Parts: sequence; structure tokens; C-alpha cells
Amino acid sequence: MASTGGERPWTWRAADAEDFPVQARLFNACFGKTKDTDTFRWKYELNPHGPAVSRVALNTDGDVVGGYSYVPRWFRRDGKRLLLMQASDAMVDPSARRQRIFTGLDDIVCEAVGADGVPWVYAYSGRLSYQGFLRNGWQDIGQALVYRYRFKSARGLARMGRVAKVAGLASGLLDAQYARRDRRLARYDQDVAAVTRVTRFGPECDELFEATLPAVGLVGERDHAWLNWRYIDNPGRRQECWMLPAEGGGAPLGWLVAEFQGGNAFLVDHLARDDEVRARLLAAFTSMAHARGMHEATALLFRHHPAVPLLTDLGYAPPRRSKLFRDSFPWIVRACCEDADDADLSIDRWHLADGDRDAEHMSP
Repeated sequence: MASTGGERPWTWRAADAEDFPVQARLFNACFGKTKDTDTFRWKYELNPHGPAVSRVALNTDGDVVGGYSYVPRWFRRDGKRLLLMQASDAMVDPSARRQRIFTGLDDIVCEAVGADGVPWVYAYSGRLSYQGFLRNGWQDIGQALVYRYRFKSARGLARMGRVAKVAGLASGLLDAQYARRDRRLARYDQDVAAVTRVTRFGPECDELFEATLPAVGLVGERDHAWLNWRYIDNPGRRQECWMLPAEGGGAPLGWLVAEFQGGNAFLVDHLARDDEVRARLLAAFTSMAHARGMHEATALLFRHHPAVPLLTDLGYAPPRRSKLFRDSFPWIVRACCEDADDADLSIDRWHLADGDRDAEHMSP
């Protein structure tokens, strides 16, 4: 149903499959990417947790000049199943900016999902939309930090601004120190040999998720249908999935998802039966990154995630200055209905190792 949105000089309607090409065009124009129609069909239509709630804005000529979507995700809240939404692809054509399209569509989609009883929408905010989110009722409840293991120094030194050229003179010495340190990674070759490449996640992974489900807090379901959709069937084909199988078959001991792109190895997601398995998975990931000649390995995690101390033991370091949108990313939420419990505004209640961040965002 179209709406004038009060004083807004635009109308809106629910998006459908015919809008995928223009949504791709808008996304590429806004974010400098080269996504195609298949990306939006995959994200908005094929998600096993449900279709996206998607709206587009139209100018007075009826042309689509903006788009915004919430993508559904089943969670467990204190053990009980609950549908939440992830904000995605807030985009406005350059010719139609400063007309409150972003905030207007956010309100429209939020109201729609709230009417269906969805309590929260969440996101890792990007730089361009952060202030707009906060002005529109979203709350920044904490940050995820980028934990880095550097194999080569050039990338890190290049981030030092005005002194980057001078600092770059030290890269040879630093790289030699890193090389001596990294010789110990050979001890993890047995962990690399123990993991196997995943071509499809099977129902046995559902058992692993249930076995590792925290009793308190919010955690996104990682059933095998969602895992295949998110990491195997996505059009970008950027992720690699690896599994640590259990002896004798059955539910795996754990799995990890990683990207090796542009010199950066990024730990996208992982799930482990216990800390011993988690340590083996993280060691295998780090050893893989080193063997492939990556500049650095990174993981984006909340401070309370159980992987953090294990990564620290491996040699990963938290950011020293924590520059927003480079070394840390805000975790933001918005209440969609009155049933949203303020207890969920504590960052410690969110247990996620996945999100919409990937190597494409982590690379400079």
C-alpha cells in the first residue's frame, strides 16, 4: 500500500522480485560494489528463516529512488524461540537524498514487523548510516572489537596517517620479528589436517547448535538450512567452510567459516562443542592464514565471547586505539514493539560470532 508519508516528497510500497535489479543498482551506486540481481534474490527471497520485509521509495515520477529491508533471523532468547530482524541495505539514490527516505523507510519497516510481534531489529552499523540510525530511535548498546594477528607489517603501518611513510621504513625489521614468532604456527599443522572442507552442512549440525546453546541471552540459530543459505549458497561464494568431525560420525565437534580475501583472513563464524575444540579451530584458521600468505588474520567479536581469551593466547591483539568502523563496530538495536524487554539492551546478553561484517568490510 502506497503512502505519502505526511510531508515527505515521496511515496513507498512493498518491494517484490521485480525490484531486485533496481535494488542492485541502488546498492552499487551507494556502496561502490558490483552486486547483481541474484544477490538480492538470495538475501530477500531464499532465506530459510523467512522472506525479507522490504520497502522501496518512489519519486513523483514513480521511479524507485530508495530501498530498505529487514532480514528475518530466528533466535533463542533464554532458550525460547523468537524471531528478530537484521537491518539491511539502507540505500538512497544520490538524486533523492535529504528527503528523509532512509529514516522514513526505517520507520515504515519497523512498524510493519512490530505489528507482527517482532521485538527487536539489530545491526552492525556502518559509518555512513550510524548517526542516522541514532537519530531515528536506534540505540548503540556496545561494540564488537577487531582482534588482529599480523603476519606482515605494511598494512598496519599504512594506517598510521601522516607518519605512515616514515613508519614503513620499519616494516623489514617487523616482518623479520613476525617471521620468527610465526615459526611456532607449525605446531598447529595437525589441527589443519584434522579439519575437512564442507560442501554442505547436514542435519547433524543442528544437534551441535542445540548442545552448545547458552541458557541465558540471545543467540541466532545456526541450523543447517540457514548455514547452507548463508555460507554455501550465497552468490559471492567468498566463504570457505571447515568442519572438525567427531570420531565415529554423528554431530561434528565444531565448524568454522572463513574468508581469505585481499590479504586478510577473516573469521566469519564458528561453533565449537567446548573450549578445547574452539582452540583447535582457531589454531587451524590462523595456520591456514599464514600458509596462504595473508597480511593479517582478523576476528570481529564482542569482548565477552569465549573465543577472545583463546585468540589472545594465540597472539591476536585487540585494537590499541579502537578507531570506530576500523577497529570496532557498533552493535545497534531498535525496539519494534512494546514487548521488547529492556534487559536485552545489555550487550552481554547477545551471543553472536556472525553478522553482516565480512572480509569485504575488514580489508582497507
